[in-house]
Amino acid sequence: MADNRDQKEPSWQKRLKKLARQVAENDEAVNAAYGVNEPDSIDDFVNTLPTDHSNEAIAPVNSAPQSPMTKPFDNVSSDWGLVEPPPLTRVSNEPPKSIFSDPSWLENATKPIREKQSIQPQLTKPAQDYRQRRVDRVSKLLQDRYRRITNEANSPLLVDVYTGDVLPDRLDAISSAVAADYRHHYQAEVPNADIKRAFSHLSALVAPWEATVFFGRAGYDPHHRERYIDAGPGRCFVFTPGASYYQPLVGQPCIRPLQSRPLAIPAEMGNVNPRLIDPLFALTVLPQDSNLLVIAWMILCWMPDRKQVMLELLGTPSSSLEQSHTLIKNVVDPATVALHNELPNHVKQFNNLALKHYLLSFNQVDALTPTQQNHLSTLMRGKQIPWQWQGKTVDASITVQCPVILNSLESVVTTSKLADATLSVEVEEKDQSKGLPAMFPSAASLTVGLLMIFGQVHSDWETVSYDSRFERYGDLADLCRVGELVAVSLGRGRSMFWEQFDRNQQGRRGFELEETPVAQAVAHALDDVPGGVIELPVKQWLAHLKPYRPDVTRPEQWPTSSRGLGAAFKRIKPLLRDVGITLTSTGQRGPFCYWRAEKTTSHSAE
Repeated sequence: MADNRDQKEPSWQKRLKKLARQVAENDEAVNAAYGVNEPDSIDDFVNTLPTDHSNEAIAPVNSAPQSPMTKPFDNVSSDWGLVEPPPLTRVSNEPPKSIFSDPSWLENATKPIREKQSIQPQLTKPAQDYRQRRVDRVSKLLQDRYRRITNEANSPLLVDVYTGDVLPDRLDAISSAVAADYRHHYQAEVPNADIKRAFSHLSALVAPWEATVFFGRAGYDPHHRERYIDAGPGRCFVFTPGASYYQPLVGQPCIRPLQSRPLAIPAEMGNVNPRLIDPLFALTVLPQDSNLLVIAWMILCWMPDRKQVMLELLGTPSSSLEQSHTLIKNVVDPATVALHNELPNHVKQFNNLALKHYLLSFNQVDALTPTQQNHLSTLMRGKQIPWQWQGKTVDASITVQCPVILNSLESVVTTSKLADATLSVEVEEKDQSKGLPAMFPSAASLTVGLLMIFGQVHSDWETVSYDSRFERYGDLADLCRVGELVAVSLGRGRSMFWEQFDRNQQGRRGFELEETPVAQAVAHALDDVPGGVIELPVKQWLAHLKPYRPDVTRPEQWPTSSRGLGAAFKRIKPLLRDVGITLTSTGQRGPFCYWRAEKTTSHSAE
């Protein structure tokens, strides 16, 4: 019987081949989509069937070989949008039947093959899946680390919540950091094209929010009345309203100048006392009788919302003077370059220097041109400039405000605008035969002491911030406010600060008086009046002051009209006030405007 089967092909096998040919054309495409190892030919498929026509049944296949396409995503959640294919079987799930007991066995055996014709592939190409997964991962990293913000100039920016660094809203500013994060989290590399795609999604879908962004070493949030001091990447000190101690923060939106270094803070501070600042004057050439003035200036440097003041250290050029100057710079604003020996000449150079340093520091200054003084005054008051990030011009503007310190043989300030905002301190010449101190104070301990004083000033600031008696000091008003609180925090009386301030201003104004012929003439004219009061129309003032004009007076220093004299009176009002002369006007315009000059006592210690 076996020989007859070999010689003549059974009829059921012919019917099976005919049916199989009908689906053979579409079967190859379906197999490619699912990766199923189908028989290479119809004969191979038929040969897998039993040849014995006894009660032998076709055993069902419970599972098909796993598709190699699904292997990388076995443990991936459905968030990636993957759809698992339906289970593949070669026979129905009905109980096994004999080939001749039920004529429907052939239909059941070929049912899965026919069903596959109507099933469309549900998985995309593997390369697209991998790329989309990388893009989604990068998007998650971007959303966790960066926030889109706008500053006071309405410029779009990015802030790194890990460090507080503010970056331009552009791909090259964050691509290297994102690639490093991806490498750390997934132990794999990510192409820059995928980072670009994720970044474009972030820019298009996430709207920026307004934020307070401060530049440099210190900042102030007017909405919450909090002050910030940047101690380095990922480390920020915040002083809340009324608090005298700071709280550490991971970061606050800050644009850090290019050459800034972290504050010198010791790991273990031990007993903290504001008197840690005392060695700054005991072991350097800085004068003890001006210590409250210098400390007040250093504290003011960390208050950018207040009017900044330029500090002049006057003395013979020496290594000890430069060393003291450098120490102040390293305490207030550490940087890779402490002193600059050349001053910028035009506005672009000043702007570039401001992007590198918060505290501008100049060494051995011989002279300042009026243009240079105007640029320094503008930076001290704050201005918006185009941002250059790592030497690249970006589509953003930022506000910079920089205090200034310099050392010189004698005062180099000649314009009234900068002179009104300058604190000049003459240094003490030490005995050079004894050499420098054996133990020079460390910047770390001095910084801790200054932070403690800053906290006390911040906690008591509301007691002086709106006190109108300070307004008479013009651009030095905020310095005087801080000075009173510094004296209190160090256990000194407020009067001690005013003694130092009066003595300093008398010397400073005496120098300025010699350089201002109109002010000299008014002072000499009052000396000849018994009551010490002169009140005249401005036109008569011009004739009255002519005999008191100093012999050495350049033509441009002496007004020739009533309008010019009125403008000169307005400029010299602060100068005369500090030397005990009050100059006021009736407020009228023209040659009949009355000006009153009167000798008064100094009011600095009030």
